[in-house]
Amino acid sequence: MHAAVLRYFDHVARQGSIRKAAEALSVASSAVNRQILRLEDEIGVPLFERSRAGVRPTAAGELLLRHVRETQIEFQRAQAEIASLGGTVSGTVRIISLESMLARFLPEIVAEMTARHPRVNFTVLTVHPSEIAEALRSGDSDFGVLFVDNRLSGVDVVAEFRTAIGALMRPNHPLAGAKVLTLTECARHPVIMLNDRWLLSAIMTTEFAESGARLSPRIVSNSIEFMRQVIVRGLGIGFVTPIGFIDEIRRGELVHVPLAEPGLSDSRIGILVPRHRRLSPPARLMINHIRQRLTEFGSFLAAPTREPAKRSKRNRRA
Repeated sequence: MHAAVLRYFDHVARQGSIRKAAEALSVASSAVNRQILRLEDEIGVPLFERSRAGVRPTAAGELLLRHVRETQIEFQRAQAEIASLGGTVSGTVRIISLESMLARFLPEIVAEMTARHPRVNFTVLTVHPSEIAEALRSGDSDFGVLFVDNRLSGVDVVAEFRTAIGALMRPNHPLAGAKVLTLTECARHPVIMLNDRWLLSAIMTTEFAESGARLSPRIVSNSIEFMRQVIVRGLGIGFVTPIGFIDEIRRGELVHVPLAEPGLSDSRIGILVPRHRRLSPPARLMINHIRQRLTEFGSFLAAPTREPAKRSKRNRRA
């Protein structure tokens, strides 16, 4: 099968539409459709279910799609390894990440790697926790920088770093002076929640069943950046690790107080690699660089230091 045919097939699966795939490929829709029909004839079974809403892979199409994407990644990996024989590091590194890591930590790492190896490209995506297993298994990513979840199978944790999910708030909040807090104590105040609660959900259910408390968020969002803005404005408490709010905590604009509940006070962020994955040279370099930088930063992740914020004249008069 010709490489172009497989590329057409992959685009149609990603776009869910022959017309949209043709636009992305800058070719005629009829040419894409002809290649798909020819491929289906060669395979001997339909590869897509067609409807007015578009197309989606059949079971046979899913199997072929997995093979196509693995083949593409292996070819790119081979190209990178061949280039590295001549001393040049090139290729694409595909990373899935926590949004907090993507917002503050990974941009600097990518900038440092790009400066050292200008021929390396990056794809860095956030992924919903419910899709992490499939994202790692699919072959679309080289590794993830994610919470370590023992429920994940077929994944190796090549490095991990301890941190704490805590309550994030302004330094003038009534709870800001605490050394540790429970979810029940936080529930008595306005709360800002990520739309995806992931690790918190089961723990909150247990905690509130015992205490009888209820948590009714004032604000729910799926954006770390939006959470940052509303917490800085004093609209409530957020439940996060400190890493996405490093600068604000260092400047004393926000305070991070660890939560007491088991599973939150000792969370782990790790570099997760699909088992049996043969990493390309740039992916290995990136993993080593992330491991080194997080090791250097580990003490801050575990126990962020606080600098008292300077009070404005208005606050001093209040």
